[in-house]
Amino acid sequence: MGARPASVLLSALGAALAGIEIVLLARLFAEAALAPLAAGFVALLPGVAVLGAMVLTQMAMRFVSGAIDPASVEDPRPLRLGQRVIGNTVEQTAIFAPALVALAALEGASSGTLLALGLVFALSRLLFWVGYVVHPLGRAPGMGATALVVLGTLAWAVWAALRGL
Repeated sequence: MGARPASVLLSALGAALAGIEIVLLARLFAEAALAPLAAGFVALLPGVAVLGAMVLTQMAMRFVSGAIDPASVEDPRPLRLGQRVIGNTVEQTAIFAPALVALAALEGASSGTLLALGLVFALSRLLFWVGYVVHPLGRAPGMGATALVVLGTLAWAVWAALRGL
């Protein structure tokens, strides 16, 4: 199997896993008693924690490697990989965060569902990070899972906004 079909298959597997996780976690958190908007903001915390861990890891690798001035020499592969993971996570978070908060404000989605979306987003980013470190194709399940959560949340928020017009 070629790299592209393998990437598509692994991405689909990641998306399917994320869908199952969302359903199960939403049921687990069904009794959460947060107001929807508060739940939307609280749901962002796991993803922010993962992003923070990525940044701290990058800082530690830069310190240990002695690559203090990235403009003076080309960074070694682990540092370049970390920068790409952080950059992609910031991009995904820039879409997910406002979509999740809008969904919470517009739809009044259950706090359990919002918390599940936030936790699966964070787990998906972890899967992307670890997979990328192992092998470039290893990032595909995490990217597929992230795409499902981010695009699904965005589509739901847009739908809620359009219904409210």
